[in-house]
This record gives sequence, C-alpha cells and structure tokens, in this order.
Amino acid sequence: MNRVFPASLLAVVLMAACPATPTAPQLGAFEVRTEGPLLQLIGPEGTGLQDVRLEVGRGEATWTLGFGSFRFEEGPTTWQQAATFGPLEIDASGRVTSRAMDTDDTVLGTLTLSEVSPTILRLQWESAAPSDVPRDDRVRLSMACDADDHFMGFGSHAMDMDHIGQAFPLWVSEPGIGKVEDEEPPVVAVQGTRHASSYPVPWALRPHRGDGLYLDVGSRVDVDLCHSDPERWSMSVWQPTLDAYVIARPGSPLAVVEDLTSITGRPELPPAWAFGAWVDAVRGIDRVMEVADQMRDLRIPITAIWTEDWKGAEQMATGYRLSEEWFADTDLYPDPRASADDLHALGFRWLGYFAPFLGLESQTGEEALDAGVGLVDTNGETASFFGVNLKEQTMVDLSTPAGREWAIARLQASYDLGYSGWMVDYGEWLDPDVALASGEDGFLAHNRYPQWWQETQLEALADRPDRALFCRSGWAGTQGLCPIVWTGDQRTSFDTDDGFPTVLPLAMGLGVSGVGIVTHDVAGYQSVGNPPSDQELWFRWAGLAAYTPVFRTHHGSFDLQNHQFDTNDATLDHLKATTTEHMRLWPYRYGLAADYTATGRPMVRPVAFHYGDDWGRMDAWLLGEAMLVAPVLERGATTRNVTLPGGPWFDWHTAQPAASGDWDAPLEHTPVFVHTGAVVPTFTTVPDTLVPDLDPSLNLIGLAQADTERTLDIFGDGHLGFVEADGTIYTVTGQPSGESGSTSETLTTGTIVLNGLTIAIDGPVERTYTIRLHP
Repeated sequence: MNRVFPASLLAVVLMAACPATPTAPQLGAFEVRTEGPLLQLIGPEGTGLQDVRLEVGRGEATWTLGFGSFRFEEGPTTWQQAATFGPLEIDASGRVTSRAMDTDDTVLGTLTLSEVSPTILRLQWESAAPSDVPRDDRVRLSMACDADDHFMGFGSHAMDMDHIGQAFPLWVSEPGIGKVEDEEPPVVAVQGTRHASSYPVPWALRPHRGDGLYLDVGSRVDVDLCHSDPERWSMSVWQPTLDAYVIARPGSPLAVVEDLTSITGRPELPPAWAFGAWVDAVRGIDRVMEVADQMRDLRIPITAIWTEDWKGAEQMATGYRLSEEWFADTDLYPDPRASADDLHALGFRWLGYFAPFLGLESQTGEEALDAGVGLVDTNGETASFFGVNLKEQTMVDLSTPAGREWAIARLQASYDLGYSGWMVDYGEWLDPDVALASGEDGFLAHNRYPQWWQETQLEALADRPDRALFCRSGWAGTQGLCPIVWTGDQRTSFDTDDGFPTVLPLAMGLGVSGVGIVTHDVAGYQSVGNPPSDQELWFRWAGLAAYTPVFRTHHGSFDLQNHQFDTNDATLDHLKATTTEHMRLWPYRYGLAADYTATGRPMVRPVAFHYGDDWGRMDAWLLGEAMLVAPVLERGATTRNVTLPGGPWFDWHTAQPAASGDWDAPLEHTPVFVHTGAVVPTFTTVPDTLVPDLDPSLNLIGLAQADTERTLDIFGDGHLGFVEADGTIYTVTGQPSGESGSTSETLTTGTIVLNGLTIAIDGPVERTYTIRLHP
C-alpha cells in the first residue's frame, strides 16, 4: 500500500536514515562546525567561541572552612582532550548532538547544542563515565584568545573590571577583610584572595567583541583568561556535566547582558519607596524614634529606617554582633508592632535583618534542631562551625520543603510585626561535607545555597504587598531573585583592596553580570585591621550614594567609634544635601530600575559600555546611559582628574560644557557629568518621603504631591530621550538653536516647542513640566 508522508515527517525519517548532516548546521545566528579536535561556534561578525577544545578530567581536593572562607588543597588533575567529534546529528526538535572521543575512539561523552534564541546557543555536556564522587570530575572548555582580548563579568569583585591575564576560582565565600593581590591563601586567615567573593558568577563577557559564555552549574568553576597560555582561555567545572550558554551580540556589550538576564531571570520591580534614602538606627527603640523625629524635624528626605539588631545584639571585641535568634528582642524593642505603627505614621518604612544561621545555644537553634531542619554531617550529627560571634552555629537546611517552611514561618512573623522587608545576609557558609536532607551532594549544592536562601525569602513574602529585600550573596541564577544587592562589608577606609574605592568595581561587576539594582554601606562596615570611619570618608561615600540606585547608611561593626550621619551638624547637613539630590533624581533612577527589571540593562554601568573602550576603568560609573559619576577616591584630595570620552559632556551641577581634566572637588562635592542628548527628569519639588497615604497633619510632602510636577533637563538635542517607570515617554526631535531656554506647561500628553526642539510627552497622568534646555 502506498503511503503519503507529510513533509515534516519525511524530513525526520530522512534525518534518521542519514544522521550525518552538513558540516556546518545553523542554529539561530550560529554556525556550528567540527574540525578534528576543535569545535567552532561562530556567531555573526565572528563572535561566539572559536577553536573550542573540550576536555574531561579527574582530580581531587580537600578544603577547610573558617569564618565563611574556604582554603582548598588541590591534588593533581589528569585531563583528556577530545580528539575527534562524531557526526553532528540533528533530532526532531532541532537539537544538534555529537559524541566526543579520545584517540582510541573511546567515547568521552555527549555534546548537545540547541538554539535558545537567534543570539543564544545552549551547550550541554554529559560525561560518559562519571566517577562515584561528582566533585572529582572535571569538564573544561578552552577557547582561542584574541590578540587584544578583554574579559569582564564574573560577578562582584573588588580589584578588577577587566580580568584579562588572570586565573582564579569562582566559589561563593566570605570575601575577606582586606585582600591580597593574588589567589594564594593569605597568611592572615580572615583576609581574602583577590577574587574571593560573596557573589561570584560563572559568566565571561568579552565586551569588545559583544559575546559571552555563561555556565549554569553548581560546582566550583576555575577560570584562566589567557594566563597559563596567552593563546587560550578556559572555564572548568568540578562536576561531570555542563550546561553553558554562548551569547553573541556583536558590538553591544549591553545587549549581551540583556541576553544573559533573559536566561538567569530578572527580579520584580521594588516599590517606589525603596528608592528613597534609608538610614540605619540600632540599640533600641528609643534610638530608632530619635532618628525618626530628627529626620522629620530637619526635613531630611528619608523614606526608610532599617534596624538590624531588632532581634538583639551584644558588644564584643569584634564589634556589635547580632543575636542568633529569629524573633524580636523585647528588651531593645518591647512592642515592635506598635513601633512600626509609629514609624508608618511618620511616613517611614521599617526594615529588619535575617541570616540563615542557627546558634546551637539559642532558643531558635534549639527549635530548629528539634524540628530536624538544621544541617547535619554524614554521621547524622549537627554540622556546626565557629561563627562571627565566636559561638558554635549551624544553618537552616533549605534543600527540602521542611526547612524552607520552618524558615518561612519565622520570616512571615516578622513581616506581620510591621517590617516591610529586611537585609538578607550571608548564604556563603555551607560546608560541602554536610549531608543535606534532600540527598544532594553538598559540594554541588554549596554555590546554590544563596539561591535557596533568596527563594525562601520570596516565597515567604509572595502574598505580602509593599516589601523590599536586599541581599549580598549570589551565584548563577540568583540574578532574578533578590531585587536589590549590596556590595558587601567594605572596610571603613580609602584602601584600594577593600575600602571605599572598591565599591565601583564591585557594583559595576554585578551590573555586568546581570544584577542591576545595587547599594552599599555608606562609610563602610568593617573596622578590623583599619581605623573606624571619619568625617572625610563619610562625606565622600555619601557623595557617591547620592548617585547610587539605593542610598543606605550603615553604623558599621564598631558603631560607637564610627562617624555617623548625626555625629555633628555638618554631617547632618551633608546627609540632607546628598539625600535631597538622591531624591530629586528619583524619576530618573526609578525609570532606570523599571528598565532593568524589563530588559536586564543595569542601572550602574561601566563607562566603556557607551563611551570609549577603557574596559578596565574603575574610577567612575555611568548611572544609566547618560550620567557619569566620578567620586573622589583618595584621602585628602580636593580635585579630581576626570576622563570624559566620546563627548560632548556637560557639568551636571552647572549645566555648562565640560571637558576632560582636573575638576574642583571640595569635600561636599562629587563631580558628575551628563552626555549630550540626555533627557533627565527630576522632581521639581523634592518630597520628604516616598511612602504613600501620609497623614495630612504631618505637613510633609509625599510622592503623590511631588509627582504632579517634573523638571526636564535636556542636554544638546535630547536624542536619547527617556522613559519613566510609570510609562511616561519623553521624545525630543529637531536641532537646538544654540540658546539655552526654559518654559513651563501643564499636560498629560502633548508637545512643547522650545528653541528649535520639539519635546513630545506621552504620559498617563497630568503634570506641570518645567523644561530647561542646555544646548
């Protein structure tokens, strides 16, 4: 009987009969070829991965855990390179598979390639003969280096933006108090290595090419960026499988980051109030209310107060250390619900603190151990370690629903007390030798623990409105979870290893790695091994915070010795000036935040993402595309030499044309510049708080009142335009007449013509717009 095959079915039959396909199948924009031991994954304009070698290996290592840092002792690793790849076979779903073989034609494993999007190629590998101990297995991808290669990404790192020529491990850990300049374990146990990080990401971006390689794995990843061999760069994983993504967007590093976040996920947009300034207050409710009254009496625009010792703390030789409990300390905070109501009535949100630690001698720890949700070792005994408070601790086992549900109940209880969110601290301390309740290998789970910790927070607050979280630890896949990330516990100093200057590479490294909303501790946190903060440091750090996505102070580990925001009247004046500037820029900043959560474009960006090609630059950042922030990073300096590539530029403070060179920078001043074409919306009247539903008797200006007005500063021809978080679109056409000018009109949607420019406004609400042109 004759049969008629549908064309699609016929194609499948033919492919099954003839598995060998043309030598260069096309997957999206990628051409895939094998050439003996080499794999070619060529994207448009020569992007992608060239001359890829795949190797499998076996090694062994031991490690010690001390204060959240890990010291690895590695034995030799034996490597076996794939000598040939079998025919590229295409299955019915369009995936390309090939077997990799050694010189004896022994199959080493199976490679699968698939199209995620036209610009994203997925590469999966499964070893043919994994060992009984997954952590002993190794898989390495090695690629050709460019003659002038550059590498950005890899998460949050304090001492580099361009990592070319370096080799280092990626492993979630305490970053250390201060850092050595290499990867050798330091003599001082609490110091960190150069790339020790709370938020490393196995992600390599080559910005000059517009391509990147992302590894979605749980194991340790070793990176070698043309270091051991100037002709090769590599990324190796300590497990028998590999799940990798190759991204190719030629000429556009920002578009590559967009693609990265389409894989990792993007977080939800925090509420509007989260982008108002936050100050901290600890040591009891009397101090919290003193700060609240002080901010309102002085009309300092503060929206949130965060109180990390809500669950108690004690003064120790290493600083003011937090309690191990997960409930309110009623000596310091006798009635948190009533206190929260008092703060809400003054137009504040109140934030707390959580860490995954369980003190073995604490009430919370005993409850957790009784419930069977603490970590245990392979003998079934509690897996404990010496914590930062110098006491024995363990952590919540979040590998199963039981552990998460236990934690969620306590997180929700704190929200019900009136907290609107909290610091989600730590997540780096999981010992790889634990026996997880899920049965997962502790080594392969170590880097995933921050993801579990953050997922638990989101699940706890899933149906709780109007909340914000901020975290410090992360890995592959956590980018889409915690909406705000802070740069960690910098030193209260100008030191370049871990002090104020490192905030810039840390924040930009996060942005390049898909984490787009960042904050930092104004004046730093850690004072072990360096002096406490002083007024100069506080002023300079707050000056940068004014142009940071979220402005947030911290009292630091030695709060009684550190300079604080209310140490004297001069500092209170500076707090008011910097938070007023920060608040004035809220329409611009919140628009950037909304854009990040929609597209993955980070709020803070390297200057070279838009101007010039200095990929290693660490002395300035862009807030959005148009605003270049160049803080003073050296003690005692009163001028700042600034490079302004790809002009023209304007001085943000004066709106006058600006050029590269030395700029006056007294203690109260942070040099900031705006690129031609920019449209920057700001509040015309700066509100006292962004909390809605203010009591009219307070005589405060809230978001509702301030939102009825805008000032638009337009530089040059305004061609960059802007979109606010509420969807208001500003589009500018025409050529400026060469004269500055201003006008004011009230409208919802319409156009305003001024000095040769037509400003189109398309918004959902009526506002009075003050337009200022700076040609």
